[in-house]
Amino acid sequence: MQAREIENYLAQLGQELVDRGVRQPVRMLLIGGAFMLLQVQNRLMTDDVDVVLTDIEDTSVSLLYRQLNSAVQAIARQYGLKGNWLNDMMGDALRENGPLPSGTLWRTFGVIELYLPPKEYILVLKLMAGRSKDRADIRSLCQVLQIHDRQQAQSLVDRYIPNKQLQQLSDLDDTLEEFF
Repeated sequence: MQAREIENYLAQLGQELVDRGVRQPVRMLLIGGAFMLLQVQNRLMTDDVDVVLTDIEDTSVSLLYRQLNSAVQAIARQYGLKGNWLNDMMGDALRENGPLPSGTLWRTFGVIELYLPPKEYILVLKLMAGRSKDRADIRSLCQVLQIHDRQQAQSLVDRYIPNKQLQQLSDLDDTLEEFF
């Protein structure tokens, strides 16, 4: 997906929710590749739109979540997208691993309110993931944030993911060693 496509799909999703009678805001924190594409602009495409649903903690009992998921599937069918084009799978894990930043409202799409976390938070998520596909994003974020040494990076990680055991399980030391 390219930037214009993402914004179009989100606009269509917001309208679909309104058409289905949803009146309450659906607040989402934008993370992952879509954040990099729309905010850092270091890439041209992303596979999906990763979000954290900030007001829906238990998806198994939430009527709003069922309405959102149904609308996401309708947009997927309409545009020939994967069913998980809007991916909220990381939300539970991120809530458990440390405080979620509240973010700054970036755009609204109907009832959807899309918030942006600080770029530092995205860097932390990329460092913790340690995936080879995140290397270019890590470099770009370090450049934008002027992160030049391991201690600066470690301080950011400690702020958002204070659990040292989790940092070890994520092989954070290896990732930091590679970059610094």
